[in-house]
Amino acid sequence: MNAQSVVIVGAGHSGAKAAAALRKHGWTGEISLVGDEPHVPYDRPPLSKAVLLGKKTSDQCAFFPASWFEANQIELLLGETVQSIDRSTKRVLLSDSRRLPYEKLLLATGSAINQLAVPGAELDGVWPLRTPQHADAIARSFHAGQKLVVIGAGVIGLEVAAAAVELGCDVHVLEVAPHAMARSLPLDVSSALVSEHRGRGVDIRFGVRVAALEGDGRVAAVRLDTGEVIECEVVVYGVGVRPRTELAETGGLAVDNGIMTNELLQTEDPDIFACGDVCKYKSGIFDRFLRLENWRNAEDQADTAARNMLGQGKAFDEVPWFWSNQYDLALQVAGVPAYGSLTVSGTVGAARLFLSLTEHGLLRGACALGPVRDVAMSIRKLKTMIAAGFILDVGANGESAVPLNDLIRE
Repeated sequence: MNAQSVVIVGAGHSGAKAAAALRKHGWTGEISLVGDEPHVPYDRPPLSKAVLLGKKTSDQCAFFPASWFEANQIELLLGETVQSIDRSTKRVLLSDSRRLPYEKLLLATGSAINQLAVPGAELDGVWPLRTPQHADAIARSFHAGQKLVVIGAGVIGLEVAAAAVELGCDVHVLEVAPHAMARSLPLDVSSALVSEHRGRGVDIRFGVRVAALEGDGRVAAVRLDTGEVIECEVVVYGVGVRPRTELAETGGLAVDNGIMTNELLQTEDPDIFACGDVCKYKSGIFDRFLRLENWRNAEDQADTAARNMLGQGKAFDEVPWFWSNQYDLALQVAGVPAYGSLTVSGTVGAARLFLSLTEHGLLRGACALGPVRDVAMSIRKLKTMIAAGFILDVGANGESAVPLNDLIRE
């Protein structure tokens, strides 16, 4: 590679780790990392757990100190946006009118939160949870006995609810979908997780719609479309995200709920790659295009994209995997569990397992809920089995012919 410069658009998890991977794998040319937030790249998962619980400050969530970027000769351009890509001249136009040349361009633009679109969403005390400022503000507002409403029972909403309960808050969770984490979990797994929350006093409701937030300057209540009013002092919402594909789209690249890439994370333009939340790649294991929004995917794709910008030709085909820690429980999910038309459940140690299979018994996904040690051990084995195309012998009663405990431990 005769390049003098690599430009990475997006200074989040995947973009920052791609810059580090380029140096690790031998790139000695220029690297420019462009991000529209004012912070050095930071780790998001602790924001909804450790930061809210006071176990970590938001400053401690940074992947690297600012001095690390300088020491590794990575130009960190914060508070900047890329306005457009000129593929013919291989330059990107920044918001300050500068033009950066590139030999290889990596789009790690991530995702943007959906804003809460109801009257009263602008009131004080109403927060999303996406940035360190959000986490700090929410953490400062939590106290024992506080009335909190969480809008959205996705992973962020449930993690916030769990942290709030640990701090002694009175918590309601409102979700328009019929079950929690509906895009990620089969119904039986969701039900098991919801039972854990309800057992700790969380009022979780499904199939409900928020009509408005009410209050005089500061939120004081949530009104449902049924007319019911739930009093509160703070509202935290997580109503989904959308991939930030605008730059790719205006640059003439293929977009379909994500930036389309091949197995090398390479777009139709051979000099432009994508990774992280925004990347929709061709999975060989699942024979379909996947776009994943999780920590592990951002980490793994960053390394693969860096290698392939250096010409190593490494296919990305990892088994998807994510986790969430709520209370003293670990939830880990491997593969694409909602894909299965058949679910087999069982236990390994103190962990509950839920396997998603095709009608022919092909293992497509797995979920485990329980103590972290038992969960992690089970998911490690099941990830290997999913990658290998394991077929489980399931009887007419819908149970595995081999006890799951034996299957995992053999």
